[in-house]
Amino acid sequence: MFNVLLIRYGEIGTKSRQTRRWFENLLMNNIREALVSEGIEFKKVEAKHGRVLVRTNKAGEAAEVLTRVFGIVSLSPAMEVDAEMEKINRTALKLFRKKKRELGLEKPRFRVTARRITKEFPLKSPEVQAKVGGYIFENEESEVNLHEYDIEVGVELMEGKAYVFVDKVKGWGGLPIGTQGKVVALLSGGIDSPVAAFLMMKRGVEVIPVHIYMGEKTLEKVRRIWNQLKKYGYGGKGELVVVKSQNREEMLRKVKELKKEKYTCVLCKFMMVKHADRIAKEFGAKGIVMGDSLGQVASQTLENMYIVSQASDLPIYRPLIGLDKEEITEIAKKIGTFELSTLPEDEIPFIPKHPVIRGSWEEFKKIYKAVFGEDPKKREC
Repeated sequence: MFNVLLIRYGEIGTKSRQTRRWFENLLMNNIREALVSEGIEFKKVEAKHGRVLVRTNKAGEAAEVLTRVFGIVSLSPAMEVDAEMEKINRTALKLFRKKKRELGLEKPRFRVTARRITKEFPLKSPEVQAKVGGYIFENEESEVNLHEYDIEVGVELMEGKAYVFVDKVKGWGGLPIGTQGKVVALLSGGIDSPVAAFLMMKRGVEVIPVHIYMGEKTLEKVRRIWNQLKKYGYGGKGELVVVKSQNREEMLRKVKELKKEKYTCVLCKFMMVKHADRIAKEFGAKGIVMGDSLGQVASQTLENMYIVSQASDLPIYRPLIGLDKEEITEIAKKIGTFELSTLPEDEIPFIPKHPVIRGSWEEFKKIYKAVFGEDPKKREC
């Protein structure tokens, strides 16, 4: 029934003309990539007057996929017809009846919203709404209610065509991936780091996931998490990078000899960032993403995050910093990573009973030099 998918974007429209066109082109490329990857046939993807149109006879299937493409605020499977009142009325009634059957309502409440995106159509938007609403009311058992409605019939008019629809599917919004460069994201098997990577992707960043190897069970879990995140990653080419630390056991032994086990977690995270820093520079990435939430665990106090941040001269991005566990978990459930993150993983045997809460950078430097024989700012992985 539908022959086009009408896509709306948000903040892309606030950009200058040149930047906006660039963002639109990236968004359309990501849309094409998503459709091709899911095997959905389409004829054309084009941008017009703040909308993106996908010409396809599988608009419903395409809508389900494209809700995961960042930059899209909402989309509607629609019927494109000539902008003539008779055709608009007939199409609106047809879609209204279809929606009425789907909802199983005998006398649904409805309203009509119309928008003239280009102004060549002779009637103004309120006049279109009145005519379409009147036509539906006369030909189908229904009730007009502008505020509490079961069905909303939408009509958008541009360039001599009318786009009629009855559904508006919400997207994630944000910016198209590829508009904001690359970052490296430290990806563990926990709940937080996948959400942090997701939020950076939502802001148009291409994410290169880096996992510090802790065992085969955890690695398999992380692979599954990344495969889930890739469902939102259209426009990005990042693949999972796995780092196996060669000196972890020796490092932990020396820390124990120094009787500074309380710094174990901070030291391990410091080394993780060291690895991420090296990989980021290899890929030309502009920062490192971590899943830290302020005060959630001992290593995520301001003092300890300050120490960890000294491991790289690149920016450290922490998109979860002001969120609590409940908020993070809610996002994880929505994006499909929560259940994967709660799967069993390898045990970490070297977590201290009493980790340092407010570590000292000066003390940490002494510990690091005693373990590695050099200043922490100079060491390369």
